[in-house]
Amino acid sequence: KDSAKLNYKVGLAYNNFLSQKIEEDKLKRWRGQENAFGVMSSAFYKHGKETYAADFNIKYNGYKYGIQGASYNGLDSGIVLNNTVINLKPTITTFLFNNRFKANIGVNLVVDVHETTSAYVYPLAEIKYSMFNDIFIPYAGIRGGLIQNSFKSLTQENEFIRPNIELRNEKTPIDFYGGIKGTLSKRISFDANFSYANIKDKALFVTDTIQSLGNKFNVIYDTMNVAKVEASISYQLKEKIKFDGIGRYYSYSVLNNSYAWNLPQFQFILRGTYNLYDKFIFNLDLNLEEGRRALASANDIEATLENEQRITKLGFLSDLNLGVEYRYNKRISAFVEFNNL
Repeated sequence: KDSAKLNYKVGLAYNNFLSQKIEEDKLKRWRGQENAFGVMSSAFYKHGKETYAADFNIKYNGYKYGIQGASYNGLDSGIVLNNTVINLKPTITTFLFNNRFKANIGVNLVVDVHETTSAYVYPLAEIKYSMFNDIFIPYAGIRGGLIQNSFKSLTQENEFIRPNIELRNEKTPIDFYGGIKGTLSKRISFDANFSYANIKDKALFVTDTIQSLGNKFNVIYDTMNVAKVEASISYQLKEKIKFDGIGRYYSYSVLNNSYAWNLPQFQFILRGTYNLYDKFIFNLDLNLEEGRRALASANDIEATLENEQRITKLGFLSDLNLGVEYRYNKRISAFVEFNNL
């Protein structure tokens, strides 16, 4: 907080991630293996109404499946991929008009050392203006960046993917967004926004119909434009009751596929917390999705044919998580969670 000091933070990360071990000893190398290492740092310096900041990150990911150039079942082959992403993001933030106006501008410089080495320059800019004592805050911005996909990150999204997948980094050259947020009362706040992004090498999950690996998904990549409209409302009564409701609508324009496979068109999220005498904490998390489509196999006679691809319309999805925590004292508590009800 001291404007005469340089504030900084440095972090290290290491992750080792493996797919399920194959029973036969001679095939023990034919599993997904990943080692990831990262150095993350950020710093900022306040001078008058301006804040100068910079993030500098280095992330390495080494992924290996089997033996490169070899195959054990004739359907797949060994994979060895090494990927390093170097990222520098300098920004300047300033405040005007008694701090009602905030502007942030910068640039996101990325070097992607993958099968080839590529350099990218992404824009960063955002403005906000507070009206009527924070009752309404319109904002708008432009951003871009690169996400380093890993075997672990894709598995966290879909744990049923094959262990032998191609890894590409997701790149967003441009993402426009804007909206208005604010407060309706001391307890109620809201946010309504929209965005339009161009995304390259977006990971999509499709059912594996080629390799005999059981009920698995493959990962394919495509370029798409994604438009999103979102509205949310929040209610908070001190630390006793917290409630969030979020509604989203997505529109996808995909380059090489008919649809953005398995991604929802409509999404509604409801989250709530109730604190009873600071002894019992009840949690609720509800996710509803509609409008998802999947790429069907060629012999699926019930699927519809569109652009030479067989398409299955997936049903309505609802996922409910409930939890309760009992606080015996400030040091001891116990909890029970029911997930995916």
